[in-house]
Amino acid sequence: MKSAVCLCLCAFMLCATQPAKEIFDGAVKALASGDTEAAERGFQAVLRLEPHNIAALSNLGVIYSRTSRSDQAIAMYKRALQTSPDDQAILLNLGLVYLRQEDHAKALPLFTRVVALAPQNLQARQLLAVCRAYLGQLEPAISELEALRAANPHDDGILFLLGFAYLKNQQPEKAKPIFEAMLEAAGPARAQFLIGRANYEATMFPQAEESFREVLRLDPQFPGIHLELGKVYICLRRTDDAVRELQLALKAGPSDGDAAYFLGALLVQEGRFAEGIPYLERAKMAKPDSWAVYYYLGKAKMRLEKPAEAVALLQRAVALNPADEALAYYELGRALKACGREAEARAALARVRDVQAAALAAAKLDGSVAGAR
Repeated sequence: MKSAVCLCLCAFMLCATQPAKEIFDGAVKALASGDTEAAERGFQAVLRLEPHNIAALSNLGVIYSRTSRSDQAIAMYKRALQTSPDDQAILLNLGLVYLRQEDHAKALPLFTRVVALAPQNLQARQLLAVCRAYLGQLEPAISELEALRAANPHDDGILFLLGFAYLKNQQPEKAKPIFEAMLEAAGPARAQFLIGRANYEATMFPQAEESFREVLRLDPQFPGIHLELGKVYICLRRTDDAVRELQLALKAGPSDGDAAYFLGALLVQEGRFAEGIPYLERAKMAKPDSWAVYYYLGKAKMRLEKPAEAVALLQRAVALNPADEALAYYELGRALKACGREAEARAALARVRDVQAAALAAAKLDGSVAGAR
């Protein structure tokens, strides 16, 4: 799940020299006026003078996150945390970057730390509950969300998360009154949209389709409805319906990077490589930090017998997500081998085996823990 919580800016400098302070102040003004390029140059100049300046590192993280350069944002926030490990804003922002990548396992300890430092931080508590729900830690997630709901009974975001958690926990009877409350809080169309999303996240795809079709009946122009329906149809393996809905999503929003990605990836999966590439190129412009976009582009180029182009794309995919994607390393190994780069190909394929072995070990560990409970 992608969080819509806003990132915060850090504009305070500790122990700044006068030249660095002047540059920093100029960068802050540039950022406030929307000139992110000038702001980026300014904060980088501050770091050349003061490599451990927390505010410059934090603000660069904000800029990189806002401009879809997640790998660079992560690097900046990690540098800042080396100097200030308990900075709540930096911990929160780094967690939000991981949440945007749907890497809940990496986000969870960051939000846990913020909650430990500031138990009253409602934003961090909600984000921690999100991570727990998506990682299958449903009982603590539900407990936290119920507490948040008691404090904010009409917050449709909390109601959505709580209903989703109950559905995922196989408790539809408890989800029902939550969705009824959401209907009252959010109105019919938005409530049905949120119910559809909760069903989708709980892999209840027919129920999700039913809710999204009801949204269309109530409000044919509801923002994002065609994208969500397209995603449901992908999961239901109704390719023609998915293509239709995703094309409608792009007609309504030509710059919709998610719709372009899902349509391009679907076409590549269906063997329609040349058709999929233009959509994936559009997605790459909108989502330059998405490893999956580069993976499907590389896969398509490989199938079209363009291994050199595939290598560059797949190298970017594994650089953005090096930890746990065996498929990307496998495709990279094939592309490198096709280019005659045998040693590099062997290294990439060896990485496939390492990733698979790590996944197997983690699965065994999870099984041991589950058996012990």
